[in-house]
Amino acid sequence: MKPIAILQHNAEVPPGYLADAIEKAELPSVVVRLDLGQLLPDLDGVSGLVSLGGIMGAYEEEHHEFLAAEKKLLRQAVARDIPVLGICLGCQLLADALGGSAFKADSHEVEFAPLQVVPGVADDGVIGPLSSAVLSFHGDTWEPPPGAEVLARSALYPHAFRLGSAVGVQAHPEASTEIARGWVELYGRDKLVAEGVDPDRLLADMDVADEANASRAIEMFTAWLREVVAAAS
Repeated sequence: MKPIAILQHNAEVPPGYLADAIEKAELPSVVVRLDLGQLLPDLDGVSGLVSLGGIMGAYEEEHHEFLAAEKKLLRQAVARDIPVLGICLGCQLLADALGGSAFKADSHEVEFAPLQVVPGVADDGVIGPLSSAVLSFHGDTWEPPPGAEVLARSALYPHAFRLGSAVGVQAHPEASTEIARGWVELYGRDKLVAEGVDPDRLLADMDVADEANASRAIEMFTAWLREVVAAAS
C-alpha cells in the first residue's frame, strides 16, 4: 500500500495520536515538513493525505507560500477520491480549498469539552467520538464548502464536515496533554487567563482523562485509516 502523507506546518503541532494509530495499524506513512521547505507529495504516490494544524492562518498565503500549493493539492486529492483528513488549520485549508472559506474568528476557543454532533452521526467512526471531551485550541474558523454539512459544532463554531473523500475536524483529537501544555506556553498563560481560560484547569482536566482521550483518539483515527485502506483496495 502507498504511504499516507502527513503535512506538518510547525514543529509544535505534530501528528500525536494519529501517528500512534498509523503505527498500530501497521500502515506506511511519511511526514512532510512544509515549514522546513519539504516538497508536497505526488498524489500518485499516496493512499491518503492528512493536513495537520499550525500556528498560521489558512488565509496567510502571503507569509507562507506553501499554503496556496497545499490547498490546490487538497482540492486535487478530493477530486481523485483520495481520502483526506484536515485537522484544525488543515480543516480550514480543506474548507477553503473546496469552495468554502476560512477566516479569523470573533474569539479564541480554548477548551477541553464535548462537541455537539448532528443526529445520526454518532455511528460515524470519525465524527462520532467528538461527542466526548476533545481539545479545541484555535483562533480561526470556517464556512463549509458547497455540498458539505456541518456534522459537529461547539456553542461558538463549526467543528466537522464531510464532502466526498474529505473529512474536516476543527478540534485536536491528536493532541496529548504534553502537546497541549506546549501550546499553552507558546500562546501564553497570561493571554489565556485574560481571555477567560484557566490553563491549569484545562491541563488538569486533560491529565485526568489522558488514558481515555488517547484510546478514543486512536479509535477515531483508526476509523479514518479503514476508509483509506478501503479506498486503496
